[in-house]
This record gives sequence, C-alpha cells and structure tokens, in this order.
Amino acid sequence: MQQQNTPDHAPAPAGCALRLFWMLVGNAIVYASLATIALGGADFPSRLDYVVWLTVVLTIAARRVDITRWAGKTASGEPATLAHWRRYAVTVIVVTAIASVLAHAIGGPPSA
Repeated sequence: MQQQNTPDHAPAPAGCALRLFWMLVGNAIVYASLATIALGGADFPSRLDYVVWLTVVLTIAARRVDITRWAGKTASGEPATLAHWRRYAVTVIVVTAIASVLAHAIGGPPSA
C-alpha cells in the first residue's frame, strides 16, 4: 500500500472550494455588486440586489457545510462550531444590509 504525502489536516478539494467561496469569491461578488450600485445608481430592488442577497445566502450555507462536513477552522486554526457559524451569519447579514443601504444612498436613482 502506498502512503500519501499529504498531511492529515489537509482539506479535500471540495472543502478548499467551499472555503475559497465563502472567504473570497462570495465577498468579491457582493463587493463588486454593491460598488456597481454605488457608482451607477440602481432602483431598489435591482438585479444586483438579488445577486448580493443570493450570494450572501450561498456564503452562509457554504460556511455551514464547511463546518459540518469539512471540519472548518476559525481564523486561529481551531475547529469552528455552529456558534461561530451563527455569529458569522449575523455579521454578514448586518454588514451587507448596511452596505446595501449606503450603496443605494450614494448611487442615488438610476441614471437615464
């Protein structure tokens, strides 16, 4: 039997993809969508608002799956718990709601 050269703590590719999504890709989509709203103006709700909130839901779900199926870790490297997930979910929702209101306030009504 051949021994693998990967350490025991190395996440599987699916776990890595989930972590990349909720940590990086999801945030980039939300930030880009809100920046577009702020720079170009958009009615509320706009298609970009739907993109923002769908992405928020997906990042929160990805974080939960990361914790429950792929032994997700905290920033300090400790095992994440569902308490961490709840705190993450509330923080993401509150921060995104505030950022969305600000983006629409800065952008004003859509330009004709």
